[in-house]
Amino acid sequence: MKDVLQSEFMQDLIAGTLVGYLKFCYRTTRWTIEGQAPVEDIWDGKGPVVLMFWHGRLHLGHASWPRDRGQPVCVLASMSKSGEVSMKINTRFGYHSIRGSSAKKSDPTKQKGGAQAFRELIRWIRGDRETGGRCVAMTPDGPRGPARIMTEGSLKLSQMSNAPLVVLGQSTKRYLEFNTWDRMRIPLPFTRGAMVWGVLPAIPADTDETQMEVLRLQAEEALTGVTDRADEILGLTTRVTR
Repeated sequence: MKDVLQSEFMQDLIAGTLVGYLKFCYRTTRWTIEGQAPVEDIWDGKGPVVLMFWHGRLHLGHASWPRDRGQPVCVLASMSKSGEVSMKINTRFGYHSIRGSSAKKSDPTKQKGGAQAFRELIRWIRGDRETGGRCVAMTPDGPRGPARIMTEGSLKLSQMSNAPLVVLGQSTKRYLEFNTWDRMRIPLPFTRGAMVWGVLPAIPADTDETQMEVLRLQAEEALTGVTDRADEILGLTTRVTR
């Protein structure tokens, strides 16, 4: 049974079914949006950008970034078997994928495939003369948590590419919530949704280790703030166990 579930056919079937379902949910959700104006300036500027949302809201992220206006998006997919399905999902949404793991808080290269993946992300986000800068979307507490504890990988990427950090909080009134480390949510159709944006400046190139920790905590707080605000708009209470 395990071999069947991990087969190419089943992975394609799972990815295709999930993408079709999510697109249906996005289309039937009535979104309330806050804080988008500064992000629209980033879209129009065509420069590099790092997009972050918590892992528990992963299945809402695809509703946020306009492919016809925003920078091309790359997503970091884990080296696990589930990463294969993630890549297929990202491809169906029109995103590029790079395999690797999110960085440990202390070092962005000490995870399986981390060093190579980080180099590829740098090349991607810097873009070229034809495309300009690009977007890297990351869940900075993934793939295994702890929930809402930010690793340094996103900040290091910003530091090396001079890319602003965009934090995104999303929520829907109706959803399924799983008893996982991140309280993963799957949206339900025909509901209300909230999308709350925030923008932080690029991490300065000369930031030292002590300053980086301060900025990491500030970014973590900002991302948690917009996520909680999205829940608040819909009258929901956030429940996360670290």
